[in-house]
Amino acid sequence: MLVVTLLCTALCANFMLVAGHDFQRVVEIVTLLCVGAWLLASRSDVAGRLFAGAAGKMLAVFFLLGMLSSIQAREPRLAAFETSVFFLLYAVAIAAGAEIAKRGLPALLRILQVVAIAGALYTIKFFAAYFGSFYLDIALAADDFTPGFSNIRFFNHVQTSTLPLLVLLCSLTPRASRLRWLWLAVTAYWWMALYATTARGTLAGMAAACAAAAFLLRGAALPYLRQVGLTAMLGVVGYVVLLVIVPALLGAQGIGAFTFAVERTVTDPASGRLPLWHQAVTLILQHPLLGVGPMHFAHFGRPVHQGAHPHDWLLQIASEWGLPALVCLLAAIAIVLRALVRAARQVDAHDRNNRAVAAALLVGAVAILVDGTVSGIIVMPQSQLGIALYLACATGWYRTVVPVTQVSGAGGTARLVGAVLVVATMAGLANLLPDGLARLRAEPLSPALEAVNAGPSWPRLWKEGYF
Repeated sequence: MLVVTLLCTALCANFMLVAGHDFQRVVEIVTLLCVGAWLLASRSDVAGRLFAGAAGKMLAVFFLLGMLSSIQAREPRLAAFETSVFFLLYAVAIAAGAEIAKRGLPALLRILQVVAIAGALYTIKFFAAYFGSFYLDIALAADDFTPGFSNIRFFNHVQTSTLPLLVLLCSLTPRASRLRWLWLAVTAYWWMALYATTARGTLAGMAAACAAAAFLLRGAALPYLRQVGLTAMLGVVGYVVLLVIVPALLGAQGIGAFTFAVERTVTDPASGRLPLWHQAVTLILQHPLLGVGPMHFAHFGRPVHQGAHPHDWLLQIASEWGLPALVCLLAAIAIVLRALVRAARQVDAHDRNNRAVAAALLVGAVAILVDGTVSGIIVMPQSQLGIALYLACATGWYRTVVPVTQVSGAGGTARLVGAVLVVATMAGLANLLPDGLARLRAEPLSPALEAVNAGPSWPRLWKEGYF
């Protein structure tokens, strides 16, 4: 379970030990390099299974197009970095999934518990700020819910991939267990934090995901969806009690998140994203085949001056990687979702636990995809690790349900190609590690870099990136 341990450790470290986007990015890079080194040193066959099956072949073409797009990009080094990150995150998910598959549902349950414990410890940070605000007579703010994150939305992105897993833990934990109350409390806090930070993308994603699960899985999804409803209502209770009633009784100012969300939605439903989407469409029309290069929307989006990415994964891949790459990615996603639904329908009607897992994984997939159409969930370091963990749980569970004979083996050529790709992408990451360390030391940019970084539209690699 080495890969799973490294992945969970990175997530926990970014929640508890480090502060800021740049530190979280370095933790991600180091984790991916460690996993890549392990895949090579252990001679694991995971590298050879990366492109197995129809979905794997679509992803192989997707990454090939990404490499071609990187070569022709304005800054190939930065473009190659993002291609490398995506590939190694995928490799991590497959490797971790293989470890979960060997140990089955107990291993999955243990991972969920680790995520919940990290959430519980992170919750303590909020309550320290919560009680401190009353003692110091300081008004509560939305960013009190997101200590350690450079932007409130970066935390919301992680919630999208972890909330369905936390609800799953509540579903799998027996009612007689004392730990169930802890898991319910952590999950309720996750909901409360979504309400308080007005995370409309995550909430919309969860709503769409629950509707999809109810439609596709019918009655099989109902027990899990009841847990979603229960924890969501507990989150509302926590919001009302802790953020409305208690501050009012103490004569302090609460957080008027609901009012703010309504006003914000009525005033500008797209929250300023329309110029970004328009610019992305313009880039797609100008560069339809290979795009402008991974991570390069920031450069060509300078006239917009509102964001370093389109806040829509469909437009981002199409504008940066090209339309053929988007088609390949969509095909892979469609194949995987179809396989997941079919596997869910194979679960015995009396197997309550596996039916809950199937529903949670479908909810997680749809929530990530929907939230990603209005956010940068696929590009921030902590949310990228969260998505990798979700994919690991999904692939691991799938391999416990689908007979082993249906999973094709990996030949020597496939393993060799996979190993070469792992080495190449590790080099793509290691190439940017010195720059990350310079960011952590707060070293000033060189005059040459400052000259090409006028304005806020810098790459999303670092908090203050550069071309």
